[in-house]
Amino acid sequence: MNLDIKALADDIGLDEADYRELVELFMQTGMADYNQLKAALDEGDAGQVARSAHTISGASGNLGLMQVHEVAKRVEQAANENQMADLPADVATLRGFFDDIARIVAV
Repeated sequence: MNLDIKALADDIGLDEADYRELVELFMQTGMADYNQLKAALDEGDAGQVARSAHTISGASGNLGLMQVHEVAKRVEQAANENQMADLPADVATLRGFFDDIARIVAV
């Protein structure tokens, strides 16, 4: 995942420092949501998968993290349709995005 923090901050009208703070907060809450999503997937709880994915999708979309937003939205939709079989790959992709963001923000 390639993130241009300055461009993303500009897109939503924030300076880079304020945007970084929001992304750091997203990482804290987003990882909690991700962990909830992963546990729900492991338990086969489609409703909780959808709720957690919805939260991740909304927060990432608000920050302009569109790759995260789109995958989380896809997970949410699949869970709402009880199509859980293909979700492990998308959930792994989300984890990779979180890892990438953490590395970029830590720089």
